[in-house]
Amino acid sequence: MIGSIDPETLLAHARTIAASGGKPVPDGAKVLSDLEICGPAEITAITRAAAERDGSVLVSSGGTTGTPKLTYLPHHMAFDRLLSVWRPLGVGDVVLNLYDAGRMWGTHYFVQKIAECTESTVIPSGPMTTEELELRLPMLREVGVSALASVPSVLADFAETVLKTGVKPPVKTIIWMGEAWTDAKRELVRQAFPNVQLWGIYGSVETWAMGSNRPGCDESTLHLLEDQIFELEDAGALLTRAGDGWTVPVVRYRLGDRIEAAECRCGRGDAFRVLGRADDGFGLLGNFVNIADIVDRARQCPDVVDAQIVLVRDTDLADSARSMTVEYTGTAAPETVRNWLTSGHVRLGTVDGQHPEAISACRVERLRRITRTNKTPAAVWQDALGSGA
Repeated sequence: MIGSIDPETLLAHARTIAASGGKPVPDGAKVLSDLEICGPAEITAITRAAAERDGSVLVSSGGTTGTPKLTYLPHHMAFDRLLSVWRPLGVGDVVLNLYDAGRMWGTHYFVQKIAECTESTVIPSGPMTTEELELRLPMLREVGVSALASVPSVLADFAETVLKTGVKPPVKTIIWMGEAWTDAKRELVRQAFPNVQLWGIYGSVETWAMGSNRPGCDESTLHLLEDQIFELEDAGALLTRAGDGWTVPVVRYRLGDRIEAAECRCGRGDAFRVLGRADDGFGLLGNFVNIADIVDRARQCPDVVDAQIVLVRDTDLADSARSMTVEYTGTAAPETVRNWLTSGHVRLGTVDGQHPEAISACRVERLRRITRTNKTPAAVWQDALGSGA
């Protein structure tokens, strides 16, 4: 477990939110584990009840291939809590907001609210194509853009264009969330902006901000915000939080991520690392394999910059693939990457021995992105006819 909340405070909080749509508190409950685990339905009910009183911004996660998970965010977005420990902007800063607006994804509006709360100037740009960015870089330098905000994939694209053109805005701060860094993306950003400071947030649309990373931290380590608890489980960590000023009050909400306790060089407590998705696996012709393991292995191959997996569904089984292709950027030869994977991963080696046609590698100019968020997914599923999901 990471974090702490006084048991009496926690139980009183659980009873309060039960009255607004949360799980009921069992008679005789004394400790956290006595309480039921909640899900998206409870979050929608609890936040909708608050929105009917105070208004909200209605956002969602999912919705591309399944039912959207709705959250009614209060307009304050919990910044009174967050800015006491995480304040990347100040008066005089100019932040370029490269997150997509609309489509009920909340991150663009998170950055707009940071600028408002810190009395900074914000440019609500959204993502730009390489051609658009090349045209606008002189203007961005002229207006003094000092901060960028986006997912690491887009930030790396921005850095690449700066290095290509030589037109460099005076960026000193980067705000990132929604996607983990890879070594290659981080190195590209630091080549363009050697003295930049990284400020990260860990959260979700359903729960909003849960943890933060700031200069002085290990770049893969985050710190849980005060008045929260993570219960660490392989099926996904459970989040509980209490007190006023949150966007979403929750008790034992199942996150989709596996989390481990950590220590950070900054010395602050309640540090953790995100290990990956709890459901980060699939069947490949009778062998269960982990997506993150394969992608990490591919990235370690000499002359590979980044990688993702494209999976063709097995129509007879859920979460099962009949074949996989590792798409990658870099200069390595496809057969080199394929051999690197099958020789260094026991289960892929087993599949290769029985079904060599099921595993392939393909060099690409750019990895696939999620249209709604511009994130680079670790895996892309396709049906047998080639349409993605």
